[in-house]
Amino acid sequence: MNSTCCPLPANPPTERHPVFEYLLCAFLSCAPTGTTINAASIYVVDGDTIKINEQSYRLLGYDTPETYRADCPEEKALGMAATKRLRDLIDAAQTVTLDTTGKPDKYRRVLAHLNLDGVDVGQSLIGENLAVPYDGGKRISWCDVLR
Repeated sequence: MNSTCCPLPANPPTERHPVFEYLLCAFLSCAPTGTTINAASIYVVDGDTIKINEQSYRLLGYDTPETYRADCPEEKALGMAATKRLRDLIDAAQTVTLDTTGKPDKYRRVLAHLNLDGVDVGQSLIGENLAVPYDGGKRISWCDVLR
């Protein structure tokens, strides 16, 4: 197990047991890259944030409207729809994988891609008009777009 999240030497001085490496990654508060996740262990915070074992993850590649600090009722309504849809997509998936960067955002969420049955969840939400592409720059004003 070698990933950006939990960098381990390619040739460690002694062999490490896989359980040790997994626990090391858990101690570092991030899932190893490409980790298969049990869907039941995922708590959906909003359309682009999840929690697994108390660690928050900001899902990359897209942005959804805010649900907690929405600037208008339309933003909150679409944000709630995106949150519900993300929950539904996770619940329906046969395979859930999390690819982390190991880097946190300004809110200390680990940056990651969530793949459901091999498809990035962001692409699904963008395709359903519940999200927009986002690369970490300036966010759109959802209220301006929705009114």
